[in-house]
Amino acid sequence: MKLKEVAAGWRNRAKKYVKRLSIVAALVVLAYVWILAFPQLLFSHQLTYGNYEVWSDQPITPQITQVLDDATRRLRTSELYEPDRNNKIFFCNASWRLWLYGQRFSDKLGGAADSWLTGNVYIRSSNIAANRIYSPVAEPILDADQRPLSYFIAHEITHIIESREFGRLVHIRYPGWLTEGYADYVGKGGDFDFDKARKLLATGDPLLDYQKSYLYRRFELEVFFLINKKGLTVKQIFADPPPEADVLELLKRTPL
Repeated sequence: MKLKEVAAGWRNRAKKYVKRLSIVAALVVLAYVWILAFPQLLFSHQLTYGNYEVWSDQPITPQITQVLDDATRRLRTSELYEPDRNNKIFFCNASWRLWLYGQRFSDKLGGAADSWLTGNVYIRSSNIAANRIYSPVAEPILDADQRPLSYFIAHEITHIIESREFGRLVHIRYPGWLTEGYADYVGKGGDFDFDKARKLLATGDPLLDYQKSYLYRRFELEVFFLINKKGLTVKQIFADPPPEADVLELLKRTPL
């Protein structure tokens, strides 16, 4: 057999192999999208309270109503909040569900928001009666007093609100300090000490370094500053987001 014929045979086999892989990959992606679109099939417990539809893979304790009331209180601090909008929340007590639906392929999350497809919110295993999530790591949750379960629900719903107002690709189109900072601003429901945060920023405290603490404190400080000190609305900020470095420089120039 001539060398050219051998090479042509290998090329044809390679093309068939690549085609089959492409078909398999497409089927896997379609299957995953289908799973994301219909999560109710894997959550056997459900209740409706006000404009909340709650699903869980374990029985939902009655205290969920108080948790949701507090989440609503926090959400009402947002100028973008629409009280008639339905919110779907899924409690993933089994970690593999959060791994699957959180879209980060990790169960080390407090919660996640599917802002591009369904508008669903996913929350990790929680003690609903105590209004707490269980820590995703061995250490206790930082800022636990400021971040109860209702905070995580309000934070993730705020991401859904952001996507409704500014587009499904909000997390791609806008800087993370803004999207996460505003979600924390709303999630905290006003429980924020601006002067204390300013001092921590001035001293380089690691709590304000997301890479070290995995907290959104600095981002919240920046958003709080623009809204409460500079008088901007959230729509104005999203319309023309300033570079984070500029916001930090303004913060440093503002007297303590």
